[in-house]
Amino acid sequence: MNQSAAQLRLRFGGSLVEQLGAQLYPSATATIAELISNAWDADAQNVWIDIPLDVTWVTNSRIVVTDDGNGMTREDAQNAYLIVGRKKRLFEGVRSPSGRLFHGRKGIGKLAAFGTAGMLECVTLKNGQLTSFRLDYDEIRKLDPDRDYPAPPADDASVPESPTTHEPLERGTRITLGRLKLRRALTGEEFVRSMSRRFAIDATQMAVWINGTPLKRFDVPLEFKFPMDGLPRESVTVENGWAIEELEPGRVVRWWIGFTPKPIEDDNAIGVSVLAHDKMAQRPFEFERSQGVEGQLGLEYLVGEVKADWLDEGADIEDDFIQSNRDQLQVEDSRLDAFMKWGRALITWAVRRRRLLKAEKNLVEFEASPDLEEMLRDYTKGERAKLLGIAKKLADFPESSGDDVSAFLRDIVNAKDDRYVRGLIEQIEATDESMQPQLWKLVHEFGLIDARRTHTLIEARLETISKLKETLEQGAREVPTIHNIIREDPWLVDPRWSLLDDEVDLATLNIEYKPEVDRETGKQLDFLFVLKPSAPAATDEVVIVEIKRATNSRGDIRKASLDEVNNFHAYVVGVREYYNRNTSPPSVRGLMICEAYTAQADPVRRNLEQIRDPRLEFKTWSRVVEDTEKLHLGWLRSTQRRVSGE
Repeated sequence: MNQSAAQLRLRFGGSLVEQLGAQLYPSATATIAELISNAWDADAQNVWIDIPLDVTWVTNSRIVVTDDGNGMTREDAQNAYLIVGRKKRLFEGVRSPSGRLFHGRKGIGKLAAFGTAGMLECVTLKNGQLTSFRLDYDEIRKLDPDRDYPAPPADDASVPESPTTHEPLERGTRITLGRLKLRRALTGEEFVRSMSRRFAIDATQMAVWINGTPLKRFDVPLEFKFPMDGLPRESVTVENGWAIEELEPGRVVRWWIGFTPKPIEDDNAIGVSVLAHDKMAQRPFEFERSQGVEGQLGLEYLVGEVKADWLDEGADIEDDFIQSNRDQLQVEDSRLDAFMKWGRALITWAVRRRRLLKAEKNLVEFEASPDLEEMLRDYTKGERAKLLGIAKKLADFPESSGDDVSAFLRDIVNAKDDRYVRGLIEQIEATDESMQPQLWKLVHEFGLIDARRTHTLIEARLETISKLKETLEQGAREVPTIHNIIREDPWLVDPRWSLLDDEVDLATLNIEYKPEVDRETGKQLDFLFVLKPSAPAATDEVVIVEIKRATNSRGDIRKASLDEVNNFHAYVVGVREYYNRNTSPPSVRGLMICEAYTAQADPVRRNLEQIRDPRLEFKTWSRVVEDTEKLHLGWLRSTQRRVSGE
């Protein structure tokens, strides 16, 4: 069989920019990071980023990145920048003209722009020569494999200016990104924090400006920070707040690990980032760590940095430990096994160390609580020891605080007579000791003791409601039976009245009040309440409550007369006029409870309630009991679910 003499060729289509640009650099942060690295490699002293933050990007939105670096001549642009896949370190060495270690390596970083933009315009100045060109993403990816892309001049080919002084630069480059792809607002705080984690460049070497504000070194409030709060081994040295270790000959790492006071809300910010030559080589992670539940506790508070320059040294791909997008390590590379194993062990140690420090801090705060002695005053020495043991278990849980421990112990003390709580204590004490802190934390977090106490309270209230219902059905008199029941538990009339007290003596208000006479016995009755908040709460609402018995001694429904309705209205008006003398008078309203009204009284009652005074309310005993019972039954079902853990 004859073979063709023509040599076969490997060819590349324009769609390659999709894989090397849009897919490798899918975020604005990754795009801007590559442009900052280009400025670093160009020996820039400043790089200015003008980017729309906290606003939605629209058609004419732009990102402009300007640097005062070396710039490029036309030949530099053609023979270096515009060649995709040119291995920078093979052609130019590993250092810039000023001696900086290059960030660039594989020659594809310029395509990072297409992860965020559809258009890139470059204007660059070197040796007095101004060069400009434009790259159009849509046009490039349509190219046939045998065609080059003719890069036309930029639309705006003006000399790059310093955004600080607005003076023309003597040298430097301006990159403008247009046709931005992101259609949601990029949060300024999130963007700045992410950029600060991607670079540890000293501002004296190169200052990074974001919308006119200098980018500061990554910093976050910490509750604990290592190595300052402890070292895993005696062999670790410390320098300027960084721990220093040599993992293998020639492989030195510098690190710090911290834990924030509160959980980190952004999942992408949790973990330890890895830096090589002051640029991120691995976004925050936990070194592929996989542990049980106990081992995961505290990771949502974890931040840190590891500097390992040896990860990004050498000129060729064989020496590279970082993936093409330059922000993730090749963790499957066996040459990183020792590094990954070291990182996992370090995080495990840090989590455990943080737990011990947190427990010590919690106990100190708890024992300094001013009401601790008062809480335990009535307990024997043995009982105190048991309660303090429970507090210590909760303090041992790192996600607790001293205030949590105090509040939880008070819940237990307040519920000490509850059989459920006593059983819960015994059950947890019978479990494995290592699991007890987590169990106590769950009990506290889900409010199970408080729910159980509420459950017990509701059950007792439902019993009280049943007794009231039975009393009314038996034709009990207003005075003293119903009067005493309502005075003892005003919430029976309205559950919102739990904090109200009664002020029965209307004479102190200078309001004329004529007690009624029981027609059956001829005895004088007094069944008017004036309810207001218990001291020391301010009096912001006063409720006049007039109650009438539901039935008489023969079992007939008791109907309120016209005089009784008018008297009730007069009481409310009198109390309102009394309080209106104050500078800030409270709201005054009235409630009359009666099962029925006479033919003369009912139209007046409806008129008062619906037309003349909306702050007057008339209820039947049936409605009062039904409403209160329904509310408490619903409340009971809710607490039952909490207690049972549903």
